[in-house]
Amino acid sequence: MGFEELYDKYFQRVYNYIRYRVIARDAADDLVSAVFEKVLDKFDAFDQGKPVEPWLFAIARNTLNDYYRRRAVRGGLSIDGFEERIASGESVERGAERSEENALLLAALAGLSESERELIALRYALDLSAREMAAQTGLSESNVGVTLFRALKKLRDRLGPEVI
Repeated sequence: MGFEELYDKYFQRVYNYIRYRVIARDAADDLVSAVFEKVLDKFDAFDQGKPVEPWLFAIARNTLNDYYRRRAVRGGLSIDGFEERIASGESVERGAERSEENALLLAALAGLSESERELIALRYALDLSAREMAAQTGLSESNVGVTLFRALKKLRDRLGPEVI
């Protein structure tokens, strides 16, 4: 598989994964670009006999970790997207409700450990199975399942069962 084919095949999944973890659209766009720049730089050294997906998402995960280390933040709200909401005709009330829901979700996610947030992002942003998540993280499938179950329970306890 060449770089162009890899880019075409995985761009949307990498974008979704990063966008799920970074609220600001501009920052997410920059991070996705950084991921594919790193992939391109290291592409010739990659062993084509190995699966590409774990390697690619390890680069994405490390890029996110570097981003958060540099900024010393764990999430946050952004004004990105307000122009789209205005253009879409979304009511001010619905926009305020959505912002409040997002703030509650971000606060609940901030109460989880980094590994729990990582598994939630892998599951819901990338739609990976427990087996695929285990391969990505190096955890056992049962550990992935238990950790994800407990993380979702924590979110339900914080947000209410009707939200999750």
